[in-house]
Amino acid sequence: MVIVLLGALSVFVVPRFFQKTTFDSLAFEQELKTAIRFAHNLSIASGCEVQVALTANNYALYFPDSSCNPPDAFGANPVNHPLQSGNYQGTAPSGVSFSGFGNFYFDALGVPSASGGITVDPGGRLITVMPLTGYVR
Repeated sequence: MVIVLLGALSVFVVPRFFQKTTFDSLAFEQELKTAIRFAHNLSIASGCEVQVALTANNYALYFPDSSCNPPDAFGANPVNHPLQSGNYQGTAPSGVSFSGFGNFYFDALGVPSASGGITVDPGGRLITVMPLTGYVR
């Protein structure tokens, strides 16, 4: 029985461990969702807008200038990462890309300035930012 179980695992599970970009895509999707959710929660907790800046392969979180006047002042004051040293930013792993509706920010009530979907490839994983609530799924 044990030999049959190990045989089944070797046929179905082991090959999945060698599909690196699939796992990288899934991990990056979760990382980006976490960053967007953090920006949403931080905007509500701080009472200041927080921008999610999306470029070709990178993301970063920013506060506006010290007077909290969006959107013209974003980009100068990065958000510090709560668990690691440095700014809250990330880069997609090799072979993983994402595309979406561009930069947006959450206001002090957690409402996003724009909403829509961000697609992480390969795999076509969709991250959705809901209008009005800022809920991320």
